[in-house]
Amino acid sequence: MTRTVDHDSTGTPGARPSTGTGTGSAVAGAHQHGYERLRPVMKLWYLWWLSRSRHVLSPRDEPTARTSARDADTVLIVGNGPAHGWGVSTHDQALVGQLSRASSEATGRPCSVDYVGDEMMSIESTRAWIRDTDLGLYDTVVVLVGLNDAVRLTPLDVWERELRLLVSTIARRSHPTARTVLVGVPPVRSAKAFDSLLGSVAEQHGERMNALTELVASEAALEYFRLPAGLRRPDSPHGCAEGYRRWAQTIAHRIAPTLDRVHQGQLDERLPRHLPQRSFEWSGGDRLVQQAATGGSDALKDLAKEAEAEFGVDVAVVSMLDGSKLWYAMNTELLPVSIPRELTFCDVTVAADDVVVVEDARKDERFADNPYLDLNHGYFYAGHPIHSSTGETIGTFCLHNTRPRKASSVSPEKLREFALRAEAELQSYEPAPAAPQPLTRRARREAEERAAAAAGAPAATFGFPV
Repeated sequence: MTRTVDHDSTGTPGARPSTGTGTGSAVAGAHQHGYERLRPVMKLWYLWWLSRSRHVLSPRDEPTARTSARDADTVLIVGNGPAHGWGVSTHDQALVGQLSRASSEATGRPCSVDYVGDEMMSIESTRAWIRDTDLGLYDTVVVLVGLNDAVRLTPLDVWERELRLLVSTIARRSHPTARTVLVGVPPVRSAKAFDSLLGSVAEQHGERMNALTELVASEAALEYFRLPAGLRRPDSPHGCAEGYRRWAQTIAHRIAPTLDRVHQGQLDERLPRHLPQRSFEWSGGDRLVQQAATGGSDALKDLAKEAEAEFGVDVAVVSMLDGSKLWYAMNTELLPVSIPRELTFCDVTVAADDVVVVEDARKDERFADNPYLDLNHGYFYAGHPIHSSTGETIGTFCLHNTRPRKASSVSPEKLREFALRAEAELQSYEPAPAAPQPLTRRARREAEERAAAAAGAPAATFGFPV
């Protein structure tokens, strides 16, 4: 679940990029507030909340709201927190679907909306999440990140540096006519999960982050605004469709002039926006992801529970690595539906095509700087590769634990047994090969003629004799 490589602006692995100081650095570099000494406590508090969030409703379906209209506006939401959809079961009820409808009402044009991100995406990992997204397909990119960074008290210099890098990346990879909009963190305590004294600390930090975000937006000539407090109802304390509708209306009202300017641009400057459909390299990928949207197959869920008891770990899971992403086959109520491959332990397992055990990722140079690890604290990992019916390595059966463990605590032979059982289940997702079609009379005759010619014998004649 955790492997990363930092890239500087030239794409060189390993280095933390420098962004220059600029006006904003003076703000970020100001003396630390006393509350920032609570950072270790706040990180653990957020991790505790994540462990309990598996019981909170959130969407697991494809995060898109598409229209086939040729003149449709195209919007990409990059975010977490409000963008994640806590409290509702589908992205149509969440911000994605609500923004598609609200934008259409505001502009009079249809609007397709895609979402990239997850609650477990931080500002430091955002560029990894969008790395395989074709940003050139969108008229407007709405950046709505930072809630979990506010809660975890991400250092302000890190927030500023990563936000500037993100803005630069989006500008470089977007279409020339596209626009980027930065949205500030809403009041943290408006979220039920963080409505407490510690939430007040996070809210104060979020305000300071917002000041930096507004400054970065001003320097880059970008639109900036912040969302109001979220709507909470007794029957939907974590979020509701009406709350997302109100947020969507706020966003649509602010981005409508931007979309109008893009739409009114020269036709030869505005490329047709044909958003891609999700597809997978492995033939069983679509079925795996469809089942994962409802928690995964019973066989895999039972296998995971058995492995968690057998090895005494927090989480056992089956993953599929396809293209630049890892997809979880179950436990998606706790883990992201998908995650950038470069952030995962499993990428190392698939590359090695062998068992990989990481006792403490903090002490492993391959993973020590991983921003995803900083968020989920999944320090121990053991993984075994899983293969398709044709022999390709397509994923892993893996174990995760927040506490470091010795490699000797996991029997490779026992781990292999679980992996083979998971492998058999995944191979059953592959479509059966098509049955051979009977040859037509003409095709049969041509085949007989070719066979006869190859054998040097006269071909049989059909029809009237010569």
